[in-house]
Amino acid sequence: MTQIVELSTTTETFEQAQMLARLMVESQLAACVQITGPIQSVYRWQGAVCEATEFRCVAKSTQSCIERLMALVDEKHPYDVPELLVVEVVGCSPAYAQWIVEQLGE
Repeated sequence: MTQIVELSTTTETFEQAQMLARLMVESQLAACVQITGPIQSVYRWQGAVCEATEFRCVAKSTQSCIERLMALVDEKHPYDVPELLVVEVVGCSPAYAQWIVEQLGE
């Protein structure tokens, strides 16, 4: 069975999240992207502790597409150092996994 993965990233605005989500799906590198938020993030940036309101995108994809998906998001993301976290899905219904594969043209 194809390895299903999730890529997550965060953006400053809902509009940025929506733009990235559409780009990921239109490129056929993600079958779907869920946008959640607003969320609160606390992080260290350039030596200072910062807080920000952000929106999270979680993209459903496959292991064979993930490098290209990460490169696309990294190139189009408005942040200098965007969060690009990949998680392997350890369980998925066969029907949903097949749907993901079909959406990616695999």
